Amino acid sequence: MRTVAVAGGSREEILELARLSYEEYKNDVSFIVFDTEDNIDTEGLWEYRHFETEEEMVYASVKSVVNKESDIILKGGIKTHTLLKEVLKKEHDLKTQDLLSHVALVNLPALDRQLLLTDAGMNINPSEDQLALIVENAINIGQSIGLTQPKIALLSAAENFNPKMPSSVIAKNMTERFKEYKEAIVYGPLSLDLALSKRAVEHKRFKGPIEGDADILVVPNIDVGNVLYKSLLLFGDATIGGTIVGTKVPIVLTSRSDKVRSKLYALKFALMQIESK
Repeated sequence: MRTVAVAGGSREEILELARLSYEEYKNDVSFIVFDTEDNIDTEGLWEYRHFETEEEMVYASVKSVVNKESDIILKGGIKTHTLLKEVLKKEHDLKTQDLLSHVALVNLPALDRQLLLTDAGMNINPSEDQLALIVENAINIGQSIGLTQPKIALLSAAENFNPKMPSSVIAKNMTERFKEYKEAIVYGPLSLDLALSKRAVEHKRFKGPIEGDADILVVPNIDVGNVLYKSLLLFGDATIGGTIVGTKVPIVLTSRSDKVRSKLYALKFALMQIESK
């Protein structure tokens, strides 16, 4: 049995998620909902705990995973900043990496493999050192879902190095930085089409360590990541589920605008991460 602590979870979208999770996992996944609002569950889909203030509610939800009562934190109707501020308090000792980052599992019908995207939801304009930590986080998560030696594409507008293009410069430096790394292939700069399309690789006669078969896409900044993320959702018929990583437990972020299938996919992604431990 895996238990999900939901901070601010007494919401219709979380109730629907709990219904779908029961259909998908039966009694293998349970929910504890922490909230200041009234309990809307009349079907026995979760255990409900009421609090007078948001501060008390968020503290209790995080403490639930600290005490190993829960295995995953899921953000309900609260701000991401509010939840992460509590998670990062030293008293909880939940941080395992120097930098937290957002990793999304992408189910894209045009591909026949798992694809990860990072960081489209947390770090705004990472430095080279920060991007290296983002890559390391992604490698750890990739390994947890079965990607033993993932191919990691450092995205830019083109595959040719351009000293006037910051994403190209940082990608080249990162490639050099990881060139002796045995657990993954890290390469860039690389355009999106060459990272994912064998046809584009053949058409452009491109030769490199990644030829349309990338397992992980790394964006240079949150602007690129956000546009790519939403483009895949809107026009690629993708299902995407994201988590914050770099902590002892996955933190599932959901938005009220997310489709329920994306929320369920995010939960599935989090479960995949903890099953490997």
